[in-house]
Amino acid sequence: MQHPVSMRFAFLFAIILAVAAGLVWLVLEGADSSLAATGATLIAALPLPYAASCWLADAAARRALKKNKASASDDALALLKDIDTLLLPRRRFMIGEPHIKELVPEGMSQSDLLALAASAEQDATHPYAKVLCAVASDRRLRLHRLSAATLVPHAGAEALLMGQTLRVGRLDWLEAEGVKTSAELATRADQLAIHRLALIGVALGPRTRGLIAFEEDVSETAKQTIATLERHGITTILCTHGGRRYANAMGKALGTTEAKSLANTDSLTRELQLRKAKGHVIASLVPPLDTAADLAVRLAENNGGSSQSSASDKKTEAAAASPACLVLPSLAALPALIASARKASRALRSSLRLALAGLVVLVLPAFGLLHAIGGPFLPLEAAAIGQGVFLVLATVSFLVRS
Repeated sequence: MQHPVSMRFAFLFAIILAVAAGLVWLVLEGADSSLAATGATLIAALPLPYAASCWLADAAARRALKKNKASASDDALALLKDIDTLLLPRRRFMIGEPHIKELVPEGMSQSDLLALAASAEQDATHPYAKVLCAVASDRRLRLHRLSAATLVPHAGAEALLMGQTLRVGRLDWLEAEGVKTSAELATRADQLAIHRLALIGVALGPRTRGLIAFEEDVSETAKQTIATLERHGITTILCTHGGRRYANAMGKALGTTEAKSLANTDSLTRELQLRKAKGHVIASLVPPLDTAADLAVRLAENNGGSSQSSASDKKTEAAAASPACLVLPSLAALPALIASARKASRALRSSLRLALAGLVVLVLPAFGLLHAIGGPFLPLEAAAIGQGVFLVLATVSFLVRS
């Protein structure tokens, strides 16, 4: 984890202080006084109490990672205690399997609407596509023979049906493709989105022929984890490719601080950059926005791996990702890691204050403050004993506070 003071700087400071003491007393009294001051000052100024606390803090961080079956790069460990904003995607670990809640056809039957949608999505792997095809199969609907079928990532699918373009997917994508939606369907879409239903539109030719609404059950585990993160003072932002109304409804159900639609990724990226400029530390589980965040978080179970994957596999994955990358078996491990990092950081700062007090108490007589008024230099043995006392005190202080 990140240390308040660089260890390299602390040891360099001890050497410089000892050299300075030696030079001062070499000029004032000669070689004997110079050697006494140099040796005593070097021993007294060594940052051993602080070094021990830093080692304990690093060991605590590694234990927390092992306990939670997680792995992290050094940069990620340094950022953990400072995270105050988390971007969350709408993924399977937050919601249950979708099912069709409502079919809203216009100018055709529900069966015809479902057959059109399943025909376009029969080669897709998206969960909605699988549900559409499964329901169509259960109802023994006859699928249409299509040509020039194409899948559009994060948008939908399109194909040619009897010379007309069949499109099935997000409503904003259909609108961008020039598809017209009647006022009745648009009003119904708004009503369904407010009730946390995910919508896809089915368009044949120049206009939308109907809507299919999917319902997804919110994971209680995800809700509890988000509530825990909120209690730790972390702003959680849900990011979804759905519309603004659906994003707000889903964010409210999950308990996130905010909800954003990724229909306009650029605006969200600008907002994140503004937050970073104000000193916020942002972690992201949303891959396209990793570059706009300080820390990339990966879920092993969300990347096709098992939550019980080995530590070596996770370390390999973390090393292959961005420099600041945290790999977790599940989102539920994150609050514990953040709490552990913050606790260790507070304990480390307390030990640092104790180490600085020891530095003042030991270095001043070692440098020759008492000798300047007629007393002796701090003996080497006394400097070593003093180091040992403050080493024990700093260690105990860290263990008690952590």
